[in-house]
Amino acid sequence: MRGFRLLVFLCIAVSASLIAAPDQSATFLPIDEVRPGMEGIGRTVFAGDQIEEFKVHIIGVLKNVTAPQHDLVLARLEGGPLERTGVIQGMSGSPVYVNGRLLGAVSYALGSFPKEPLAGITPISEMVNAANIGAPARLAGDLALTWPATPAQVFAALGRLSARAALGGAPSSSLRVIGPASLADLAPALRPIGAAMVLGGFDPQLDGELRRMLNASGGPQQSRPAQNGSSTGPLRPGDAVGMALMRGDLEMGATGTVTHVDGNRVYAFGHPFLNMGPTTMPMTRARVVTVLPSLDSSMKIATLGPMIGTISQDRSTGIAGTTGNNPPELDVTVTLKSDRAADRRMQFKVVHDQTLTPLFAYVAVLNALAGFERQSGVLTVETSGEVSFGAAGTVTVDDVFSGDTAASSAAAAATAAVGMAASNEFRPALAERLTLTLRVREVHEYTTIERVWLDTVRPRAGATHVLNVLLRDYRGGTETVTMPVTLPAQSTGPITLLVTDGPGLTSLEDRDVRPGRPTNWQALLTKMNGVRKNNMIYVRLLTSSAGTVVAGETLPSLPASVRSVFDEDKTVATAPVAKSVVGSWEQRMNRMVRGSRELTLNVTSR
Repeated sequence: MRGFRLLVFLCIAVSASLIAAPDQSATFLPIDEVRPGMEGIGRTVFAGDQIEEFKVHIIGVLKNVTAPQHDLVLARLEGGPLERTGVIQGMSGSPVYVNGRLLGAVSYALGSFPKEPLAGITPISEMVNAANIGAPARLAGDLALTWPATPAQVFAALGRLSARAALGGAPSSSLRVIGPASLADLAPALRPIGAAMVLGGFDPQLDGELRRMLNASGGPQQSRPAQNGSSTGPLRPGDAVGMALMRGDLEMGATGTVTHVDGNRVYAFGHPFLNMGPTTMPMTRARVVTVLPSLDSSMKIATLGPMIGTISQDRSTGIAGTTGNNPPELDVTVTLKSDRAADRRMQFKVVHDQTLTPLFAYVAVLNALAGFERQSGVLTVETSGEVSFGAAGTVTVDDVFSGDTAASSAAAAATAAVGMAASNEFRPALAERLTLTLRVREVHEYTTIERVWLDTVRPRAGATHVLNVLLRDYRGGTETVTMPVTLPAQSTGPITLLVTDGPGLTSLEDRDVRPGRPTNWQALLTKMNGVRKNNMIYVRLLTSSAGTVVAGETLPSLPASVRSVFDEDKTVATAPVAKSVVGSWEQRMNRMVRGSRELTLNVTSR
């Protein structure tokens, strides 16, 4: 009797293990063995963390459907809520088994408003092969921006990001059908099901814009998701899984379904998320709250759970990653100080990716302002903080913006170094930490440079004189700022003294002075720290004599013999400039500076 009970117990244990983890013992079903009329089962989560089964009826195979050797199995799904929902966003990756062997992942649906749950299944062999391609991560050229970027540029880049994953359209010219010939007519309508997007903590207007650009379903905006993943055990085929773009006080990411688990290696989705290729995204647990039926496209309402590993591949046939080792992320801390409310502190993490980090860091900082400050009317935003690249150095954030676009301009300037470093050509340099304080006032604060003069009408070479700058604020009040300026001992004759704001100096440098491009990381770090700011008065002493930019340094009035030596050395970057800067001074203000004035000095010798 005791032996009989032991036998029953072992049978139950074995049966349970087969149900819980069928992929551990199942082999793959080759695409060449798939025939119309076959039946199988699929596994996914419709609510909570309970894996449920649904039936799969094979209709046929589309060979070379999107490209040579890219196939899809067409099937009709049955069971659970599928009859009233159709194929559901978030079930992409759901594994399909035929006779105990893994066929692949439910991954495609027939456009919008389908009358029945017809799905395309990506073969598991294609998912595994594509995910095992070894290649370094690269900046996506079509998503590269010049920083600081405008809101229109950032959101346009997000739109292009979404378009990269929108596979489908005209089928391959080598399309071949196994099954009814009429299945070829369905090929142009097939589209990736799409991951179920998770957005939490976003301003409603920004939430809507992000959903539109990322082609995410609307649905009610979620509050910050709870960290309550599916379970504490290993991931199983059919479990919900997430990829996080932001975590913390802001949440953004997507959820789908695990297709196959091989040790600590996880395959999911059956189609791309953002089609980034090699990447580094946090893999998280996920929990399905419910299914939201829709005539257009039903979707799972899901939440992201704790991080459990790294998504390292985002390919056309699926995503893949490993559990156990968590990826680095950008730590962001934003303190918002307002003249009408108590201080607020927000902390979140942003995905570490050469292309994605600058875009979503900008979105996060912009949301910190949009969520608590008015969306129309003038603001003044004062930014301070730093961007840290660890041992590679830091960039200081210190600027002021005022006017109707103050919030977006402040977000762009605060994250400019993140974007410039991510796309640099010298070394991998993704920011590790962004610490930012935003002081916001609902007024228009700026000061205009009205007049400038020296304390003498006979400036002398080598002497120190006092420069007076008359400023007029936005309400008409005036202030005079004084600055000591020492004229170079070797400069005599007519010299131009320019007193200007940040944009004015940038325009001059681009037009006449032409500062050289950085030639190494340290030079780029210096450039990022020297970006012209709105809260500065810039003073430059200019001569009309031509100069030469040598390896990023401007050398005025070089003798012809010296210039010829530099010109002959092809390892040194040189460029002529129309004007030379022979003196420079700066004065920081606590408000935005506008305007520009020039003095023509006739400098005499001592």
